[in-house]
Amino acid sequence: MIQPLPGIDHIVVLMLENRSFDNLFGGLYPAGPGFYGLTGKESNVNTVPPGGTCKVWQAEPGPGTGAIPNPDPGELFTDMNLQLFGTATPPRCPTATMSGFATSYASQPGTRPSIRYPSVPPVPRNIMQYFSQQTLPVSFALGLRYAVCDVWHAAAPVQTISNRVFTHTGTASLLPQPSSPRPTTPKSRVNNGDYTSGLSFSAIMSGQFVAPVTDTTIFELLDEARPAGKSGACSDFFGGDPKLNWKVYYHDAPLSVLCDYVYQNWCPAHLYGGNVFRYQEHFSDETNFEYDIRKGLLPAYSFIEPAYTSVEYTANSNHPGGSIPDPLDLNAQNFQPPIDVIDGERLLADVFSTLTKYPDVFDRTLLIVTYDEHGGTYDHVPPGPAVSPFASPVSNFNYDRCGVRVPAILINPRVVRPVFRPSDGKPATGPCGAFVTGLDHTSIIRTLCDQFGLGEPPTPRARMAASLAGLVTQAAGTARNPPEEVCTLAAEVAAERRNATRDLGKSARIRAWHAQRTQDVFDGDSLNNAIFATSTLAWHGRLRAEAYPLREIVGLDAAAEDSLHAAGIRDTGTLLAALGGASVDIAKIASLAGRTPAQAQRWAEQAGLLRVSGVLGDDAHLLAAAGVATREQLAASAPADLHARLLAVAASFGIEDYTLDPQVVAMWIRAAA
Repeated sequence: MIQPLPGIDHIVVLMLENRSFDNLFGGLYPAGPGFYGLTGKESNVNTVPPGGTCKVWQAEPGPGTGAIPNPDPGELFTDMNLQLFGTATPPRCPTATMSGFATSYASQPGTRPSIRYPSVPPVPRNIMQYFSQQTLPVSFALGLRYAVCDVWHAAAPVQTISNRVFTHTGTASLLPQPSSPRPTTPKSRVNNGDYTSGLSFSAIMSGQFVAPVTDTTIFELLDEARPAGKSGACSDFFGGDPKLNWKVYYHDAPLSVLCDYVYQNWCPAHLYGGNVFRYQEHFSDETNFEYDIRKGLLPAYSFIEPAYTSVEYTANSNHPGGSIPDPLDLNAQNFQPPIDVIDGERLLADVFSTLTKYPDVFDRTLLIVTYDEHGGTYDHVPPGPAVSPFASPVSNFNYDRCGVRVPAILINPRVVRPVFRPSDGKPATGPCGAFVTGLDHTSIIRTLCDQFGLGEPPTPRARMAASLAGLVTQAAGTARNPPEEVCTLAAEVAAERRNATRDLGKSARIRAWHAQRTQDVFDGDSLNNAIFATSTLAWHGRLRAEAYPLREIVGLDAAAEDSLHAAGIRDTGTLLAALGGASVDIAKIASLAGRTPAQAQRWAEQAGLLRVSGVLGDDAHLLAAAGVATREQLAASAPADLHARLLAVAASFGIEDYTLDPQVVAMWIRAAA
């Protein structure tokens, strides 16, 4: 089979959240046959009193513009039906009028009030706002320099998880069949709650998790076709870097592990092994993504997930609405502050500039930047029919129509035109007539299968989807130097990451956030259920680890870390092995890092404390400041006394809202013993 993307060895997908094509790119080019953008005349009638007509408009750049709309729009299946058809219960073969966005948004509750953020009601016209180049400088610069696709649709008019699962499997998956002596017609998973219902928080806390989606993934197809690139066993100590077929790079919550094959290839309690890694953690200002590129380890397929919340990182998913979920009520509105698109721009700049630092890799890599679903924001182009992913009909939604258009930026030095549309759609017949298939998230699977010789995609939808054939040329075209403004912002992001001072209260706050959860079940349709479940898996796996990146050692700066990495010492396990407890090794480590033996000794003591289950770098630093510098001293401590000393140390450091459960301290002491 001829490869659809000549000269491409790597495909990288960065999937952000909940924005429509018009919301981001309606003003990228003038509207016309060559670009399905906004004319400025599009409108919706809001039928919620006091009502009124809401036209599309563009907010002036400035503080707050990147957080429009706030509160979060409606995203349920019924919300999307109202947005598309003007009714929550459309007929069998509906015609999308794209007329219900303002009414749907006007029906949503206001933001959740707090001391710093009073409640803000939904303003219907805000759902019709579209961004300018000044508000989205990175997306516009890359869209103008490379290519956008103005006919890329979400896989279906449903919430986040279904669309992300579609991207990995080509289907939304079926609900488990109830036990019954008589077979029943299966039902598809539709809303987010169809994936998280049945999960147990207490089981997750103990490291037990049953991933709900067992359908074949694109990751599995890659491993079957290329067994040499399948991941090895989990390990705590560095033993060589294998080149894998695929990787998922995540920030706070790897939603991809809702697919069982991805979960089975994740090592949350280990530094090495598996296919699922944090995007940034291990290597000073260098992300794991860049480390793999620099070392020649970039997989054939990479999937990058953003930070969904501002609990551990600054949320950069571009999802409208608040950024802090409430662990006590995961289905409530998120606490403010709202997520701002400038933080998603910073992530996009970082990913893009990382690739362009390695021109040979960039030339052989296609970066796809897209969004999982429209999230309730306005788009004027009606979505059309689609091939159902199911071999036989289901009794609810058969997934035989696409979702709303979402942004898609297609980045490679050899893209052939500024607006890409597919050329290999296939004739199909659905329950409402004949049509030609187009681009949706399953086109990623279709393209990967054709590009890397993986055989036929796993579902009828993915097999019939249009691909990205014709996007790039074999020979280099007109030189496209990376946009200077994007590289400048990316350099700022990397410098901030490298030079950031350690927040010594961060681990305590994250630990306390997870500890607030008392309800065992995950009921409801909010995405927060899945975010909390998978971030808890990641967080508690990290607490159980026995080796950590050198970055966890407070006081070991980026320059010293770079020097130790150059000597093959990349984590606390290899550091302790190199030290071996002898003073001559302390001197050697100090010499390698260009620091004093006293500093190296403190690093060694912190590394030793990090071998205690549940102790992270912040904790080890505060323990040392409280007079507990070694594991032996921790084991000999009295719990109540040590707890009081740690609170006093945190206060002396000016750490605000430092919360430490006495039971956590007692657990450390038991583990140290």
